[in-house]
Amino acid sequence: MESREILKLVLEQLPDGLIIFDLNDDIIFANTMAEKIRHIPRNENIGQNLLNCHPEYSMEKMKRALNYLKKEKIDDFHRMIVDKENNKIYMNTYKAIRDANKKIAATIVVTRDITEKQVIEQDQLKNNQILQEQVLDLTDKLNILFLSSLTCIVNTVEFKDPYTKGHSLRVTDISKTFVEQTYGQTQLLSEIEIAGKLHDVGKIGIRDSILNKPGRLTPEEYEQMKLHPVITEQILSPMAKLKNIIATAKHHHERFDGKGYPDGLKGEEIPLGARILALADTYDAVTSARPYRQALPRERAISEIKNNLGTHYDPELGNKFIDLVNSGTIG
Repeated sequence: MESREILKLVLEQLPDGLIIFDLNDDIIFANTMAEKIRHIPRNENIGQNLLNCHPEYSMEKMKRALNYLKKEKIDDFHRMIVDKENNKIYMNTYKAIRDANKKIAATIVVTRDITEKQVIEQDQLKNNQILQEQVLDLTDKLNILFLSSLTCIVNTVEFKDPYTKGHSLRVTDISKTFVEQTYGQTQLLSEIEIAGKLHDVGKIGIRDSILNKPGRLTPEEYEQMKLHPVITEQILSPMAKLKNIIATAKHHHERFDGKGYPDGLKGEEIPLGARILALADTYDAVTSARPYRQALPRERAISEIKNNLGTHYDPELGNKFIDLVNSGTIG
């Protein structure tokens, strides 16, 4: 058997469709699979221009494809074809056959049935999406469990210090009201709610003798108390998604003039949520009973905030806070 006949047998038995056409785009060969896939009767179309073998709606696309292959001097490119009538998906590879001088001698189109591959990939994508949703659901459940555990710690802290019982919830309610009135329903609202509840969780690491001391703290004891925002950060740090919340809780004792703690942040370096939390924290601390004094009237809290605008507190936020207190929206 001659090599030419062997080559023809090989081409005929390829699992992919193969069409070869000359420089005029006339078909000079099409194998059995091409005839089957592309619905091109070989006996009728050998010698015909390839464009004439396509429906009118696809002629323009085919012409552009062939011109692209010839003029752009590329070796090959791919196009995916969807056969809706037969529910098949094919990948066409257009390839230029060049001679020794790199000139195009002929062009071939190899058509491969990728329906099964596409179905498998779509199933994998679908399964991956389901898995991701399950992971996210599990993550959300773990986050809820984690936050519930932290809430228990907060309750433990407040049980250790009866004078601050309910403080975290009151600060949360005050902060939420401020955010709702000032910014509306934003992401900040949900962040401030969690930060408010957890802002003092670090007090779990402060000695009871300091937390429950009936009188004012000594300088040494005050330095110990100032560690609680850092401890809060350490407790919350395993939850990367709480980045903004952690920053708000950590920095609620910073001062607008930069003389606060733990990092001495100044002005708008202090997270917005922390600046709001500082106002709510002060208002509740003044209007609640402490170990060394009775609860003070809200006018005293207003005075405390007003006298420290620009030093302890953000002036713009502080004035808005005072307006909300005076109008009865807060307190």
